[in-house]
Amino acid sequence: MTEIAQLFESALRQNRATLLRKAAINTVARMPATTKLSELLSSEAGASIRQLSISELREALAALVPARAARPAAAAATTTSEGEGAANGAGEAREVQVYKQILTAIEDEPLTIGQLAKRIDCDIAELRGYLAWMKKMGKIDSSGRARATRYHKPAGA
Repeated sequence: MTEIAQLFESALRQNRATLLRKAAINTVARMPATTKLSELLSSEAGASIRQLSISELREALAALVPARAARPAAAAATTTSEGEGAANGAGEAREVQVYKQILTAIEDEPLTIGQLAKRIDCDIAELRGYLAWMKKMGKIDSSGRARATRYHKPAGA
């Protein structure tokens, strides 16, 4: 019975590490082209990014190039609405925006991952990485199990 529990724990750790690695790769793939490596490593995602291998980092950077090539029309649209974007925090890194959106969404009531993903318009796999990091850092707390897990602010917050 103990072996089964150990295997289950090991699988959970490996799954969590995989989700954090995917979140780090997504972070690198979505970073602005002017971002310095020191800024990236000092960000909230820095610990996860430090865990990436060179090949994973290369893969994320390779994903960055086609994404940038597809964005000229979108970039033109965003520059026309800069005043509107500044009010929405467009000058901030995506990670900071998602972090703030999560905290705002769970302010009034606890939410499941699915509910959060719909409210902040974020991919569930990416959201799991954010939530795992936020929970590890004590920024949020959770209750329930499996699909009934709800995320909320810690009791003392």
